Amino acid sequence: MTKDLVLEKVSKKFGDSYAVRGVDLVIKDGEFVTLLGPSGCGKTTTLRMIAGFETITEGTITYNGKVINGLTPQQRKFGIVFQSYALFPHMRVDENVAFGLKMQKYPKNKMDSRVNELLDIVGLRQHKKKYPAELSGGMQQRVALARALAPNPDVILLDEPLSALDAKIRVKLRAEIKQLQAKLGVTMIYVTHDQEEALSISDRVVVMNQGVVEQVDIPVEIYKKPTSEYVADFVGSNNFCNGVLKNGTLDIIDKTFVFKVDYDSSLESQTITAAIRPERIEVMNNRDSSKLEPGNLLTGELIVFTFLGLIVRLVVKVGDKEINVDMLEKNFTKLKLSRGDQVTLYLPPDGFLIFTNK
Repeated sequence: MTKDLVLEKVSKKFGDSYAVRGVDLVIKDGEFVTLLGPSGCGKTTTLRMIAGFETITEGTITYNGKVINGLTPQQRKFGIVFQSYALFPHMRVDENVAFGLKMQKYPKNKMDSRVNELLDIVGLRQHKKKYPAELSGGMQQRVALARALAPNPDVILLDEPLSALDAKIRVKLRAEIKQLQAKLGVTMIYVTHDQEEALSISDRVVVMNQGVVEQVDIPVEIYKKPTSEYVADFVGSNNFCNGVLKNGTLDIIDKTFVFKVDYDSSLESQTITAAIRPERIEVMNNRDSSKLEPGNLLTGELIVFTFLGLIVRLVVKVGDKEINVDMLEKNFTKLKLSRGDQVTLYLPPDGFLIFTNK
């Protein structure tokens, strides 16, 4: 039997309100799963129920075939890494890492080698005699990770572990965490509100909203095929509009736009919300438009552009609607665009995401 972690109809109430409602989730042994969502969506509460820090109001959590609802955090033996590091300031690095081993009465004659092994893994052996205050934030978080790994847990829980760090350090450390997880084969459950972080490191992403799970899938599917308007809006950027689907077109409500759109025939005549990501919109540049859908060509005024490194984000005003468009910086530079320029955009029929209004 694999050591899967299974949540069945898991809910948590505080007073009369549900913080988490009816979560069903299977996390496979050795999988890296991220709980993603904004503050207050229930992701940290879900993690705390898995850890045993919060009691479950309804449902069951099963690990390795056994229900663990009633077990204390110590009995569950999961490794935990907190946002605040939670290192003991009066203990050196090696003493912090050894703390959990001592609590488990790890053999003294093997403890030093185990601590050194872990510090080698996180690249901090040369700092083993330092105190936490002598380390950078990123180094402290590595110590916290080494301490969580020390007792050889089958599951590591990480609660927004990188949110207090600088952006460049976050990117470096999240890559190291993913590499470490893959090397050790340990199950990791990671909580974050950072969509880029979730998409870059996860085997699967669990998108949460107001205490419920909106979508569970691999990162590329979460981004390319969001199953709800909420997921499409939260993960990445989109341009939204409301309209009616008929005869292969999207008739925008209260607008003069009628776009050619690819959609399932079962949605014919329905009022829907459509979205198209900024990078799917093309800025026309002497391209032959004779083979393009004429209704999907729009001309507007470039009112602002923002340099974002690899890409430049344009805001183009078409009528009274502002459309976000992303293009490669090198292509933007070639076009020599300026504020106030007239820009022609093409919205390809297969670039639209369709969401039924429930």
